[in-house]
Order: sequence, then structure tokens, then C-alpha cells
Amino acid sequence: MVGWGADQKTTTVITSNTMTASSRNNQAIFRDNVKMVQEELVVHSDIMIVYFKEKGSSPSPPVGQLPSQNSQKEIRVIEAKGNVKISKGESRATCQRAIYDKQGERIVLLESPVVWQAGTRVSGRKITMFLKENRSVVEGETRVIIEETEKDEGVFAQ
Repeated sequence: MVGWGADQKTTTVITSNTMTASSRNNQAIFRDNVKMVQEELVVHSDIMIVYFKEKGSSPSPPVGQLPSQNSQKEIRVIEAKGNVKISKGESRATCQRAIYDKQGERIVLLESPVVWQAGTRVSGRKITMFLKENRSVVEGETRVIIEETEKDEGVFAQ
């Protein structure tokens, strides 16, 4: 089936027209013209919410530094909403809502998800892409359309 593949150590770059960050809520909200790039993976959406978690901190901060300055955060989950478009290599996907679980290394596509790869179009109620395993699972109202080219048809013709 359709897969995406991912590496563990990556840099994530998110750009947008506006961004609101909340340290208290451990989140950043990006609005309007949002684009996330993580190596080959590119995600566009109207809104993107990045949820963070504490990465860990030293037992005691260096002299002259407040404890809050010493802590680091890492991405836990990224939620894309509205006109979501995802691409990676030859694969493409669209939906209205996508949730990227960094630790689980998967993207869940919701609200009218459709995926295209190598002449195959897959749709369903929910599509889960397991990045590390390079596989996907389609749940509910699954539909697959395989487009054969003239060259492909000639291989099977006798």
C-alpha cells in the first residue's frame, strides 16, 4: 500500500503569515499560508497547531539562569487543519485534518482523505500512514482506483 518513510533525526521548519505561541499551553498556532517542511515531507494547511513536551532539563540551572530558561521542548504532535495538502517524493495526499504523532511516527488523515501514489488513488474515512514502516491502513468506506497506462496493459496482453 502507500507508505511515506521517515528518519528519526530531522529538522522541522514551519512558516506562516502569523504565529501565536503559548509556553503555558506548550503549543504554537500557525495561521494563513502555513507550510511545514521536514526533509522530503511537505505539509500545507490553513492552520497548524504544534504541541510540545518538555525534553528534559538539568537538575540545577547554571548560575544566573532561571529554571525556565534551562528547559527545552520538543515536538509531540502537529495538527494541520483546513485544505491540508501533503507530499513526499512521488506520494501526494489531501484531507481537511491531519495529525502527525512524532513519537509514534505516523500521520493520521481525517475528513475526506485521499492519497495518490504511482497511479493508485486511495480514499476512506481515515488513513493512517506509518512513516517508519512505510505502510498505510485505510479504514471505513475504503476505495482504491488503479490507473493502468497503455504500457502496463501491453505487458499482460497475449
